[in-house]
Amino acid sequence: MNYMRLGTWSSFDCPTKLEDKALEWLSKKVYDIGGQVRKMNNSHDFGSYPSFEVDRPYKFENFDEDEIDEDNSEEVKLADEYEIWVENINEIEEEYSKKFEKYL
Repeated sequence: MNYMRLGTWSSFDCPTKLEDKALEWLSKKVYDIGGQVRKMNNSHDFGSYPSFEVDRPYKFENFDEDEIDEDNSEEVKLADEYEIWVENINEIEEEYSKKFEKYL
């Protein structure tokens, strides 16, 4: 039985070479912005193979950017923090792709 646990943010393709180096690099970058990375062997379109599952910081786990009460300063603050986090993770994903694309 293959236990599937996807990331709360996204799944990144795991390179076929330099897997440990890619995991170490990605884990540090994501940890630095409050998230986590797990290597999982999940079922994908072409069968079961490893992927890096990226989790958002816990404070955003149940956050829904479409459900913000603009009159609630705490929700607005959290939305602003979330937007910054999304910008950062998108930059990390772009850098990851450039760094490891030839191994994907």
